[in-house]
Amino acid sequence: MEIIQSMKHKDIQQKNTLMFITLAITTIVGLGLSILTNQSLTAIIYGTELLSVVILYFIFQKIVKKPHVLPYLLVIIFFASNFLFIALDGASPAIFLIVIFLSLFSAIQMNRKVFYTGFIIGLAAIGYNYYAMDKSNEIMVQLFRYSLLIYLLTALVFHFIIKMSNSQMTQLADLLQASDQDSLEKARRGHVVQESITNILSKISQVNDKLQDNVKTQDDLNATIHEISQASQLQSEQISDISNATNDTRQNIDVVEQTSQHLDQEAAQASKLTLSGKEKMDTLNENNRVLEQTIGDLSRIFAELTNKIKETNGFAANIKEITEQTNLLALNASIEAARAGEAGKGFAVVADEIRKLADLTGETTEKITGNLSELNETNESAVAQMDRSMQNFVDGMETSEEVTGYFERLTTTMGTLNDALQNFSQLAKEVQEQSNGVDGSTNDLAAIIEETSASLEEMSSTITTLTESNQELAQLLDETVEDSETLKKQF
Repeated sequence: MEIIQSMKHKDIQQKNTLMFITLAITTIVGLGLSILTNQSLTAIIYGTELLSVVILYFIFQKIVKKPHVLPYLLVIIFFASNFLFIALDGASPAIFLIVIFLSLFSAIQMNRKVFYTGFIIGLAAIGYNYYAMDKSNEIMVQLFRYSLLIYLLTALVFHFIIKMSNSQMTQLADLLQASDQDSLEKARRGHVVQESITNILSKISQVNDKLQDNVKTQDDLNATIHEISQASQLQSEQISDISNATNDTRQNIDVVEQTSQHLDQEAAQASKLTLSGKEKMDTLNENNRVLEQTIGDLSRIFAELTNKIKETNGFAANIKEITEQTNLLALNASIEAARAGEAGKGFAVVADEIRKLADLTGETTEKITGNLSELNETNESAVAQMDRSMQNFVDGMETSEEVTGYFERLTTTMGTLNDALQNFSQLAKEVQEQSNGVDGSTNDLAAIIEETSASLEEMSSTITTLTESNQELAQLLDETVEDSETLKKQF
């Protein structure tokens, strides 16, 4: 259906273009003749008609994409210009011929609605031209009769032509639709066949892969059995060597037992030393805790001393302020004594002494402030050193505790080692007893290995035969896959 609609849409566009070109050529010719004959009004009508046709064509054909509306507009514009000419210039014999031409113009689309629209308007144009003409003119009357007859016959012919064209178009659409459905059905069947072949190929490939894996596995198994058979023969030869080595092992186990007893004694001694070291580390940790508390007390005392020094610094600042006020009062007293003259001389002497005392107090205060500042700096340095010492001591305490932990773990490890050595000594005794029975077991094992080697040789022969059969089957599957691929390519 989409193909049919696309074909119809494209056909309408092409016929619209033909109608546009025909109308444009006609209008341009009329415009040129009007300009040559100095008919300005006619030229304006043709120019307006041409401009309207161009604008409508590009709007409906190119912009809004509604080409099915354009034929009606072009037919109406073409006929409207004839009505306008009849209204302005009166009846004309050319109108009858032009209307017959317009019937052909209306039939370009092969659309009944467009054609009958033009036919009705054209019939009205013939009637209007007959109404406006001079009825006494016999030539015009005959031209009207012939034009009307030709117009009706033309309409009848185009009616059947359009009918047959639409019928053919309908049949073509049905054929295209049937062809499209048939193509879809064939495509569906081809897809089903291709999908089935693909599934068959996939399954055959899987079977082939499994078979190849089985062949490879059987080859590997055959090689493994062959290696096991050879190894069994070597083992049979090595059993006698094992039997001879067992006697040497038993003698070595005796030496191991004696060594384990000696290690057990040494481990017991190391455990005692470890316990002693742990006790001494515990005593050292206790002393360090007491020392840590003492350093903490000293740090707090230094902190209190720092606060007292800061407080004393505040007192010195107050004394300095009082000294400045006293000096200011002494200066004011001297000024007042000078104003009093002879009566204020004694008061001036007292004011001078007070000023000297204030200066001395100020100097003493500055020295006290300097000493307190130095003492404060020294105290802060001592506090900082105390803090660093405290931190170093804390780090030393952590290290001591860590060493104590090492001693504890070492004690545990030594106990575990002592238990392990005792178990090892006991195990050496058991191995010594079990070594006595190894000789007889090795002889029995040699006989079993010989029987196993014979069975493995028979199994290897069977697997070789099975591998050859699987290889033939794999070759047949490869040929089947190739035939299936050929069939798939044909579809």
